[in-house]
Amino acid sequence: MRGLDGKRLNSGVISAVTIAIAVAATAGGKTYGQDRQTAEQDGAKLSEIVVTARRRTEAAQEVPMSVSALSGDELASRGIVNLRDLGGLFAGVSFNDSNSTVAQFSIRGLNSAGSGSDSSVGVYVDEVFIGDEASLGQRLLDVASFEVLRGPQGTLFGRNTVAGSVNVVTVAPRTEFGGSVQSSFGNYGLRQYGVVINVPVAEEKLLTRISYVQRKREGYLKNTAPRGGLGNEEDGESFRVRALSRPNDSLTVGFNFDLSRDDACENMFKVIGGSLYAGDTNPDTSAWDGPCTSKRDASTISLRVDQELDSVTLSSISAYRERETEFLTDRDFTAVSILSSGLNSDENQFTQEVRLASKNDGPLSWTIGAYYFHRNYTQDTILDLGPGFLGPGRRNIVNATARTETDSFAGFGSFEYKLTDAWRGEIGLRYTYEDKKLSYVQTATFPIPGFGVVAPFNADTNGGELSPTATLSYFFSEDVMAYGRIARGFKSSGFNTAVSSNPSRIAFAPEFVTTYEVGYRSLLADGRFRLEGAAFYLDYTDIQVADQTGAGFYIGNAAEARSYGAELQMAALATEHLTLNATAGYVNARYEEYGARTGNELPRAPRWTAALSVDWRVPMAGGEAFLLPEITYRSANFVDSANTRLFRQPNNTLVNLRAGFRAQEGWSVSVWGRNVTDERFNLGGFSVAPILFAVTTSPPATYGVDLRWEF
Repeated sequence: MRGLDGKRLNSGVISAVTIAIAVAATAGGKTYGQDRQTAEQDGAKLSEIVVTARRRTEAAQEVPMSVSALSGDELASRGIVNLRDLGGLFAGVSFNDSNSTVAQFSIRGLNSAGSGSDSSVGVYVDEVFIGDEASLGQRLLDVASFEVLRGPQGTLFGRNTVAGSVNVVTVAPRTEFGGSVQSSFGNYGLRQYGVVINVPVAEEKLLTRISYVQRKREGYLKNTAPRGGLGNEEDGESFRVRALSRPNDSLTVGFNFDLSRDDACENMFKVIGGSLYAGDTNPDTSAWDGPCTSKRDASTISLRVDQELDSVTLSSISAYRERETEFLTDRDFTAVSILSSGLNSDENQFTQEVRLASKNDGPLSWTIGAYYFHRNYTQDTILDLGPGFLGPGRRNIVNATARTETDSFAGFGSFEYKLTDAWRGEIGLRYTYEDKKLSYVQTATFPIPGFGVVAPFNADTNGGELSPTATLSYFFSEDVMAYGRIARGFKSSGFNTAVSSNPSRIAFAPEFVTTYEVGYRSLLADGRFRLEGAAFYLDYTDIQVADQTGAGFYIGNAAEARSYGAELQMAALATEHLTLNATAGYVNARYEEYGARTGNELPRAPRWTAALSVDWRVPMAGGEAFLLPEITYRSANFVDSANTRLFRQPNNTLVNLRAGFRAQEGWSVSVWGRNVTDERFNLGGFSVAPILFAVTTSPPATYGVDLRWEF
């Protein structure tokens, strides 16, 4: 995997960028005015939302579940280039990155537990299971759509989707030559460069598309310790190649390959309480005398084959993914050598899915398939207790090495039947059998209680579970429907792979969620007004929860929780050139049985979420001017199951502004500001009670300019 690091990545992508820019310089401009003219001729309507929520491409208006989506055009026009920019736009969904370039989603109050636990949110890129949210890099370039599916998606999407799933669909190769070149510059030394080039090699027989993006930003957290430096920076790049071949009218073969690299000082905290707290209240200063290293390299290669038969479509998706991480940072956030921690990991996974789907227009439509997942994962966790913790001249370096091998097999089917012209019923079932094996050992250079030696041992856990779904929907008209849905999902058992002081609790059990949901979808006023809503109740049992003992973390099973609430989404084409979008969500998520924490709120589950955005475009000579203001709101919530008051995230309102001009020739310029009111709040918390309580803080106000040319 190290062969895919910075040098090799740079040499390949620089060549691709050079070719793209050279070809672009000789290409004609894109006729933007033709797109606008076509829209006007068709009549002013909201754009249709197309999703793949049921493993087939269909209008969101016909999907009987809570799903939100943004198209690639919307992502580009709003200047959304990373997952942090998406964080507040979806009702009932929270995104937190703790100032890291990895993702962590919370959907309806459910989120992933931590190291050793599988993800609660299934992440898919072009229908390939990524494995966990941390594997999904923040940079978004050349994306066709970004979808969030709420509630268990186990029937069609499989393992570990108890909270929901995130589907990222990249732009497929097209039949015309074209592409784009773009750059961004902003405060804190922001520099981002991106290029996309689409090349039809052999008319419709072989199409290719290449994209590359590089992003760098200086950190905004100043180190006041003598070693100096900045924390919570960005430095990464991503590269993707897609190829599409159609040897004949019935066969389509798709090939994807992507690489990503990150190397930055990130995920740094500052002390706000405990005996080490010195009274500094500046959110942009901290101290660390130790290391600050965070590196990630990842690559994915996939092959998809779709064969059209008489009345069915046979699909095969094969994928192989590798990822390596190196993380080592000071964890006491003072100028004294007290505590450092690190995590180095090496993983590879292989997935194979085979599906058979009906394609007739009869009353019954169905999808059946089989799925296999294999993963090898090695994790080295390092805990360095220095002289500031143990006394002068003493140091205890604890190293826990865990090797996990996972095999998962599943068979699934989903069947929808048109009972009448108005009524439709859908049932689905998936059976998953999973086996996990662990090899674990822990060493210590100066063993002390809680941080000592653990002799090598092996462990195994396995079992099978059913994931059923039942849906009933009623179409009042072609544009108005209501539905009811019941779905059950589970997240498999696993092992605590970090530093452990108690091998007897190395394993934790599966968790289960049953969702009851009713919803409504409508497209009114001749397609100018869209209103969607859903109400839900979640029964959540055997929850996998991350907890802490001293400086170490472990995962256990809480007994029971429940979550209920509602989401509302609205879009209105107020005039031909003015579009309004609004979302609102309510979530009430608490532990119903969890010892002393019974009654606590689930972590990262704000009671209220809301967003309002405006898309205003003014035709002008040679193009159009645009203004896109955006406001997002999250009510107060806790970042841990203990509901630590010091870590509480307060109510927060973020205001983002964007304005610019897009020319008919294909070039555009935009000026933007994010968090223009400079609102700051806690993103995450870390404690070694009673010595320290530390938090990482949301980014300050940022601003910049984007330049883009489409050809």
